[in-house]
Amino acid sequence: MRPQTGSQYCPPAWLQLLIDQVTCAIVDYDCHAPIGCHFYQNPDTAEWEISTFVSSTEVVGGPMDGTKVNPPVQLDIGSVIDVFSDKPTIHWQSDAVAADDELAQHISFQGRINEHRVWLRILRGAPDGTEPGRLVHAGSGEIENLW
Repeated sequence: MRPQTGSQYCPPAWLQLLIDQVTCAIVDYDCHAPIGCHFYQNPDTAEWEISTFVSSTEVVGGPMDGTKVNPPVQLDIGSVIDVFSDKPTIHWQSDAVAADDELAQHISFQGRINEHRVWLRILRGAPDGTEPGRLVHAGSGEIENLW
């Protein structure tokens, strides 16, 4: 997991464990580009807002040079539910709801993990403006993880 936040601090240990568990719920995650994570603790609600996503892959060389590709994502939803202390509220957002909605298509889980209030969103793809997590070199087929 690559934590990405507005500040440069590392996630607390319980949050790192949560993201590791959620990452394991991504079917065939070993074949995907690196997993990214944005997190924020809302000071008004004390709720942790966490967004995870499989990063895009950028093609280097050849006729598709510079193209960013988001891989298909399959998720074991039952495994994600199991990380919560109680049954979470689950919502599916099929597409962006506004022009500035960076999360776009995602599934969200809202509930408690031990003493922490959590709003977990697993995104269909990396948010706009996120650098690719890996490169694929068209000439050689070599895959290079960037983070």
